[in-house]
Amino acid sequence: MSLLRIVLLGKVGDGRSFSGNTILGDELFHSKPSLSAVTQKCQKEMKKINNQNVVVVDTPGLLSTDKTEAQIMKKIKKSINLAKPGPHVFLIVLTVEDDYTKKEEDMVKSICATFGKNTMDYTMVLFNYGEELEVPIEEYIRDQKKLNKLIGSCEYGYHVFDKRPEQVPELLKKINDKVQEAGGRYYTAEMLQEAETALQQVQNAPEGGTQSKLAAIQTAVLSGMVVGCLFGYLAGEGQITSTIGAALGAVGGGLLCLAVAGIVILAKKKCKCSKTCCCLV
Repeated sequence: MSLLRIVLLGKVGDGRSFSGNTILGDELFHSKPSLSAVTQKCQKEMKKINNQNVVVVDTPGLLSTDKTEAQIMKKIKKSINLAKPGPHVFLIVLTVEDDYTKKEEDMVKSICATFGKNTMDYTMVLFNYGEELEVPIEEYIRDQKKLNKLIGSCEYGYHVFDKRPEQVPELLKKINDKVQEAGGRYYTAEMLQEAETALQQVQNAPEGGTQSKLAAIQTAVLSGMVVGCLFGYLAGEGQITSTIGAALGAVGGGLLCLAVAGIVILAKKKCKCSKTCCCLV
């Protein structure tokens, strides 16, 4: 393959620009250790590596303290046009110096919601600073359940930068092999448009009025009371205790169904991602 197109994604401070410079073997992206955003807009660079032109697009860091997620994502979306006709792979850059926490989970959800339900078909996790690990990378991943699940969902797997001379050739070979297996496919602007439409539909979809929610809860509670009453009566075998058992069963069944209905409604309210999000965590 004569041209390989890569887009770097990640949160502020995880070394996207550092990774881009490492891949291209040159200081083309502004990179420095910082807790605030260094990269303010998407930047495209290209170099020939082993007779192959490699395009790398750096993007602004997510979870910035001075910009909203919507502002950052608006800039990140421009990476698709810079990598025309589309990137072969998204590299989600993480650092082994930090555990995979809820911040990283939220970042991945945001990426999936932005680029659509097929995002992971074009994604690899890239770990920076692998030389700092005190255990094998496999053990590091295995010990973090949610990180392990994330990598399992990435079609391109993962790679580690650890200052070995072969770290970049190995990365490019992994990506090229996967691209060839997939028949040269890449993420397209049309996929981004579909993701934007789907996300808009989810955001605009009504959650359902208060009355409908109350009706659902009432139905669940009444059903639970009836079932609980019946079981309580049967447990009493027709004796005087059956009346008490029926009453207790009705109360217990009603409370149980009330709790279940509440949990279901809360879960629906919390996860509005529908098919636009990978729901990895």
